[in-house]
Amino acid sequence: MLNQHLPLPPTKLQQKILKNTDRHCPFRELSTSRCKIMEQNGPFSPHNIYSREGIFSGLVFRGILFNTDALQEHVSCGFFKSWDAWKQFVAAHRDKKESYMCNPHVYGRTNGRSPSNAQHFWIGSEILHKKLLQEPNITFTEIVDFIATAKSLDKKTLFPTFAILTAYLFTVDLVYAGRAPMPSLEEVAKMVCKLDKGGSRGLTKIGVASDSSPKQIARGFIELFHFLDQDREFSHIKHQVIFDPFMLEHSLCKASRDSWLSFA
Repeated sequence: MLNQHLPLPPTKLQQKILKNTDRHCPFRELSTSRCKIMEQNGPFSPHNIYSREGIFSGLVFRGILFNTDALQEHVSCGFFKSWDAWKQFVAAHRDKKESYMCNPHVYGRTNGRSPSNAQHFWIGSEILHKKLLQEPNITFTEIVDFIATAKSLDKKTLFPTFAILTAYLFTVDLVYAGRAPMPSLEEVAKMVCKLDKGGSRGLTKIGVASDSSPKQIARGFIELFHFLDQDREFSHIKHQVIFDPFMLEHSLCKASRDSWLSFA
């Protein structure tokens, strides 16, 4: 009788997810790094994200610290109140391997992902912070495009390693923090097409999109969102997993990997 009330052991899929939630969890906001960075007093908290330092810390999170031991062990949940605070943090861990505070392959093959980019992020954070203040009607897509393409005065990339995927991920972080506008479902669908990454591959893999054309991908994404939004079984966990278009795109990326589906 007692065994009937004990929790079931995790499945192979659950074990795989729990081993590295940043890489495998299909629910975006339940990953280890997102849970850590969203703790009280982190960079995306209301009293920090509306500052240049909050933007800087958010860039450091996406561009350097995501999926690292350094983030999990940082006492201020990834918020750096000044440039000196960041330098002191780096100096305190200079005896550790660079992988302690930067996973160079966290988003796949990324050239140049390094803690040394923080200096560029510090300069760029002031520009992005002012842009968001001065352009209250800026759209979600415009923010993504700016982060991915902005150049400094010397014509160099303002946010190194922030190609469109990382720019998208950071802009979504800003949406959840209230610093960027929530896009429509249709705008996110167009962004999935523009990214042309795991979200698109996931839609074709599960058969929702018949091919990888922008029309099929956008239509498939919207139809799948509405299906899940109205599904009675899924409705029981929608709130817990923070279901929205961003979560769906994230889940499709995970579903696009053969190794992920083989454990189901």
